[in-house]
Amino acid sequence: MSKSKSLITSSQNTSKSMINPVSNSSQQELQFGAELTTTLNRIETDYVYKMSKRNFMTIPDTVPAFMALNDIMLNAIAKQKNTNLRLLFQIARDGMDGALNSRKLFSDNAELDIRVLMLNKKNDDIISGKNEVKAIGSTTGQFSITKTFKLAPLYSYYIYLYGMPAYGVGFDATKLSLLATILNKYGVNPYK
Repeated sequence: MSKSKSLITSSQNTSKSMINPVSNSSQQELQFGAELTTTLNRIETDYVYKMSKRNFMTIPDTVPAFMALNDIMLNAIAKQKNTNLRLLFQIARDGMDGALNSRKLFSDNAELDIRVLMLNKKNDDIISGKNEVKAIGSTTGQFSITKTFKLAPLYSYYIYLYGMPAYGVGFDATKLSLLATILNKYGVNPYK
C-alpha cells in the first residue's frame, strides 16, 4: 500500500480511507496491457537495440513479424489520449522503421562497395595491359619459381570492406553470407 496523508488530521497512514484520500506517493507506474508491453519489449530487443549496437544484419526483416508489431503500435497510438504517451509510442514505432531501414542501407552499402571494387578491377585490368601477351624471345640465366596464392573473391571483398578479422576470431558468418549473396547477384562465383 502507499502512504497517504489525511486532509483533516495531517497524519500519515499506509491505508486509504475516506479520511486519507490523498496519496503522497511520487511514483505511479504506468500500466499497459500484456500485448502492448510484449510488443514494446520486442521492438526494443529485436529492432532498436540491435540498431544501436550496429548489428544490422541481425535485425529481422520478415514482413509478417514487422506488420504484426506495426499494427499493434498503430492501434495503441490511435487509442492513446495522453499526448506524451502517444509521442513515446510513435517514437517506438518509428524506431522499428529506422532499424529496418538501417539494415537495408547496410546491405545496399556493401553491395555498392563491391560494385565499385569490380569496376576498379576492370579499370586496373585495362590500364595494366592484362590482355597483352608477351612472348619469350630468349632465355638465359637462372630460373626462379614462385608460388602465389589467390584468395577467393568472397574473402578478398570481406577484407577490403571490413578489414582483416582479429587473430583467432575468424570471418563473421553473417557478413560473409551477405557478400556471397551480392557477388552471386552480379554473376561472380564467391568461391573461385
